[in-house]
Amino acid sequence: MNGKELNDLFKGLKEQGWNPQLCDTPIPVSLATAQCGIPTEMGDEYIDDYILLPKALVGNQPEMLIPAKGDSMRDAGYEEGDLLRVRFGMMPRDNDNVLARIDDTFTVKTLFTDEDGVRWLVPQNEKYDAIQITEEMDVSILGVVVYVEKMSTRASSRALLTSIRRTKNKQRKAIRLSEDEVNKRIVEVSSMVKHARQWYAVYRAMADYEVAQGGISEFCERIRRLLPEHEHLPEQKELSRMAVQSFAKPVAMWQMDNAPVGGSRYRDYLNIALAMGNLLGSHDAPKTPTQN
Repeated sequence: MNGKELNDLFKGLKEQGWNPQLCDTPIPVSLATAQCGIPTEMGDEYIDDYILLPKALVGNQPEMLIPAKGDSMRDAGYEEGDLLRVRFGMMPRDNDNVLARIDDTFTVKTLFTDEDGVRWLVPQNEKYDAIQITEEMDVSILGVVVYVEKMSTRASSRALLTSIRRTKNKQRKAIRLSEDEVNKRIVEVSSMVKHARQWYAVYRAMADYEVAQGGISEFCERIRRLLPEHEHLPEQKELSRMAVQSFAKPVAMWQMDNAPVGGSRYRDYLNIALAMGNLLGSHDAPKTPTQN
């Protein structure tokens, strides 16, 4: 990707609310692992490589990325292979997850002081014992874990194909529905529509299932013919205004932080769209609700 393509991508992401940050600040990556289990030797060579992170995330204190190993911090969400961002120079506090050195070995545990004033390094997995910090021990708290870079996992082909086939089956069922059967499903979901613009959620679900021939204009006319007494009848101009950001995409791709409405209003639209999608994916004839 060249510079212009990168700039265009950066601009496009910002316009859609993704708030990207340029990774231009190098921080070191340790060759050794931070044992989330029994303490282990870190080794002679500490720095293996460097990666770039946004400057705003790094701050003014030195940091290092250290791969996690073991499962003693499982309940803190640390898994083997995760990169732990350790910030040095911070004053550790109780309940902080810290990188500690015990004699000549390194470990990641949670720092805590009990009711007797005794300090402990505590695992977050009940099968491991806590380590009491005593005067006889050579213990140093080197840094605080401030962030965990999770390892991205690839989904199995079987799971992806199952999801795709399920969607295709629903679409095939919807395509086989007669116009009268689609109308019954519109009437069924109409009781959920409390504002004229919310009809867009019904339209978007129908478009996803390829039963919204004629676009928004024909859809609005269809609703007016089908439900002339409905309290909130759709207008083409108003519904067209909703077809922006993630709402211009299939319902499965909607995102609250990239939608023309937010909060509870977004959830109302999503619930209507999902309800209509479920009705279109079912051949069970719905009961016609009584309009209020």
